Amino acid sequence: MASRPPDDAPLTDPADEADLLWISVKPDNGTSKALLIKGSPLIAIGALRLGLMMAAGRGTSAGSGTAGLVIGILAVLFPLLWVGALIGLRWANAGILLKDGVLTLRDRWNRKVLHAPVSSLTGLHTVRAPIDGPHDSRIVITSRAHRPVLIDPRLWDAEGLRELWQHLRLPFQDHGFLNWPLLKKRFPGIPTPWRHVHIVLSTLLIVLGGIAYIALVVNLPFLL
Repeated sequence: MASRPPDDAPLTDPADEADLLWISVKPDNGTSKALLIKGSPLIAIGALRLGLMMAAGRGTSAGSGTAGLVIGILAVLFPLLWVGALIGLRWANAGILLKDGVLTLRDRWNRKVLHAPVSSLTGLHTVRAPIDGPHDSRIVITSRAHRPVLIDPRLWDAEGLRELWQHLRLPFQDHGFLNWPLLKKRFPGIPTPWRHVHIVLSTLLIVLGGIAYIALVVNLPFLL
């Protein structure tokens, strides 16, 4: 929401006008929730199939009975619950707030990723990151009082962002496609997601973690 002056009010500069505004932008978890909803039938079938396979055994591998059934189902549901918890944390804690002339951005852990006076903001920069593909853009907010911040507009309420950009009246500059090293060079100090910058290493760790998780789940009924 935002408070607007009457039509006959005197014109003010953007910094003075921002002092009178209160704009809150909430996260948009629609994309993540849509993927979970679409995938829920496959997840349910996979959980049941894994549980039955662990209970009855396969080939020369002996089944583990009821314990295997329960653990097999929980093994599939646990990552799903973890993702749901992260979505809930983001909805509860993350937000962009323009209040008393200060722009604040919080992440899902309720940490202040950005907390800077509007008067210190220098611009908004659209960039295409390597992980996003050719049709999606991220926005970098630059400031004299804070290091640059990279946000993904797809994860925020679109109408709220449009209202925020409108009232900040900061110039947009399109930088096109930037790989991660060039992005860091163009915006010194900008935090970048480690898993995206080191995509090969992060993928390898995910694969190894998945193998270790499956091995633990398969052997867990026999260890209890």
